[in-house]
Amino acid sequence: MSHIFGKILCLVTIMMLTIGSLAYGVDVKTNTATKFYSAPSTSSASVKLPKGTELNMTDASKGWAKVTLKGVTGYVPVKYLDSQSRAAAYVSKGTYIYAQASTSSEKKKIKVNSKVYVVGVSGDFCRVENKSGSARGYILTSCLSAKKVKATAEAASFGNGAWKSRVVRMNWNDGGSSVLKKGEHGYIYDIDTGIVVHIKRMGGSGHADCEPVSRSDTAKLLKIAGGTFDWACHAVILYADGKFVACSINTKPHGDQTITGNGYDGQFCLHMAGSKTHESNSSSAEHQKAVDRAYKWAH
Repeated sequence: MSHIFGKILCLVTIMMLTIGSLAYGVDVKTNTATKFYSAPSTSSASVKLPKGTELNMTDASKGWAKVTLKGVTGYVPVKYLDSQSRAAAYVSKGTYIYAQASTSSEKKKIKVNSKVYVVGVSGDFCRVENKSGSARGYILTSCLSAKKVKATAEAASFGNGAWKSRVVRMNWNDGGSSVLKKGEHGYIYDIDTGIVVHIKRMGGSGHADCEPVSRSDTAKLLKIAGGTFDWACHAVILYADGKFVACSINTKPHGDQTITGNGYDGQFCLHMAGSKTHESNSSSAEHQKAVDRAYKWAH
């Protein structure tokens, strides 16, 4: 192994992009030196890296950068690295852009395949900015890719329908309520029309109170309703947190609104098996029938 590490002392930058992950040029800080480790542990085999050594980072986790040098892969503590350049990247999964390099800092949802420019690293995060450089934030490195990701079930269509075999009936009180958590985004597929609506859960305890994310999603919800929003129960499949769940919705806007500009004055209800209504605090027979219909449709 030592002869492989010996190659590191006469390095050149490897300008490559790995499929599905971000490869990003970094330097060992000019005012320090560090070591190149065979594993993300200071107790693993290592060799010294001179200050200013050029590396190619492909991942970062728990304070360690996974780097490549002249065909050799190893690990370097992130705190010893600086960025070489401004590298384009794409958001590879639904995530947030944070004000600081912490998931507890102020955050804003960012869409899959949004293009950003990486200008640095900080722990498990990449520091990113928009094209003009006028806005900056932090995104988890694991949520960035060198290339756009292919459309999946989260996208505007649910693909070729292969996902149907994965549809489950979940009880609201036995894990169902956490599939789409408050503040998170998901998608619903109406089994009668094939229409997909991008939604956000804004609240609810006995069931999920949701909103269409945009005006176009509101227009799709209106088509599902047949042109007039009402309290009728519609059998749908919810996609969220990697799960496909048989559900039921109504389309009548009511209650609070948190998304302005979506053309939908309020929220609608999304029910699962065992969920309860606001008024009676008991299960709705009509919603439960629609949940069963959605599940049977998929199977």
